[in-house]
Amino acid sequence: MLGRSSGVALTCYGCVHKDGAMSKIDERIEARTRTAGARLSIYAALALSTMGLGAVDAANPPSPCPGAAAWNEAHREQLPEAMAARDATRIVTDPDLRKELQERFAADQRARKDYYLAASHDPAVARRIDQLDAENLDWLKALVRDKGIPQAEQVGENGVKWAWLLVQHADRDPKLQATVLPMFVKRYEAGELPADYLAKLTDRVLIAQGKPQRFGTQFDWLSGKFNPRDAGDLTAIDAHRQEIGLMPLTDYACMMNAKLKKK
Repeated sequence: MLGRSSGVALTCYGCVHKDGAMSKIDERIEARTRTAGARLSIYAALALSTMGLGAVDAANPPSPCPGAAAWNEAHREQLPEAMAARDATRIVTDPDLRKELQERFAADQRARKDYYLAASHDPAVARRIDQLDAENLDWLKALVRDKGIPQAEQVGENGVKWAWLLVQHADRDPKLQATVLPMFVKRYEAGELPADYLAKLTDRVLIAQGKPQRFGTQFDWLSGKFNPRDAGDLTAIDAHRQEIGLMPLTDYACMMNAKLKKK
């Protein structure tokens, strides 16, 4: 469950303000999106190539979501294996923190996997998740107070991702989520955090504040289908997604529905 509204203001990334000027954060993110826009011709070509044109390989059937498949192919640098490859060439400056993040991330994912795979959604597993989230929240508060959100040079790109996941699941403290969001904006600007992760945390914070989602990333995994909560104007959401280089909402919804059907 998402936490209640914290009342903490959130910067509207990419928005033009009342005076017609953009904030410094808006300007930096707009500059990054020019790179994403340069990929559009590649994306269009890949989309055509994944729509069933040409011979069908029985061993590799067409993707149920050709648009999402084309987008992922055009953005392979954001895939987990690409992040791991870059981390393999990096000597991190805080290996102990990286190890701690990895262990907490692994425990979080194990518990949630057990819960979602359990037909009855075992209450004991749910309690274990709540306990883990509470322990991780206390640990995160100390981390943010003492060091802030770590950089890739300290813990690697995966380390930044693991920290993001723990924050994403810290719904019992929406104020903390809103407080660290600007730190993750900096990681995104530095190329250390994929746009998809920034979008998910942004939407999480907005929903906790009783506001519509900006990127349409939040939905109920247990519902069996993709229904963005508090999404507002879907046309505007697609525009916002394009601003930071995310795939169109229809392709994202198709991809998430395909994942849900496998569960």
